[in-house]
Amino acid sequence: MISYDKLKNILLKNRDIPYPNIPHIYANSNYINLLYDLYAGEKASELTAITQYIYQHIDLKKEETISKILKDISIQEMKHLEILGEIIKILGGKPIYKSSKGNMWSAGNVTYRTNSLEQLINNNIKAEEYAIDAYRRIQKYTSNLYLRQIYERIIQDELTHLEIFNLILDDLKRED
Repeated sequence: MISYDKLKNILLKNRDIPYPNIPHIYANSNYINLLYDLYAGEKASELTAITQYIYQHIDLKKEETISKILKDISIQEMKHLEILGEIIKILGGKPIYKSSKGNMWSAGNVTYRTNSLEQLINNNIKAEEYAIDAYRRIQKYTSNLYLRQIYERIIQDELTHLEIFNLILDDLKRED
């Protein structure tokens, strides 16, 4: 299995790249709704990622390397949640945990059972890919350069998470 130190170094490769400051933005309820799906939507939102990875961290204690890196990734996802919440608030919204359709976030969004560790990591890969695509889609809805830079910085982190999960999956396949 790949070492925790190697995975942690990959995770930290973006640490010296600051998140751009959030600018003053005029209120826009349509744009807020787009952000709610990334913030706390049903599919691959930041809140779902945090709770999913913390659950996996606790559940996989016997897989020490994977458990520890999942906790670290979830902490990075918390920063993303904070940033999105601040943007929602600046736009005139309330940073409540709901989707663009008004559905309140639920612990039912977390996947609690998988057939194998490989399937769990594959699910995480799909969630990260979905998040990257969602951030790229939302970038198209704003001409605000600062927001685009913020989303690009978050995408860098999500790509790093994807890289880590792919390394873990490759290792798991080699062990079979």
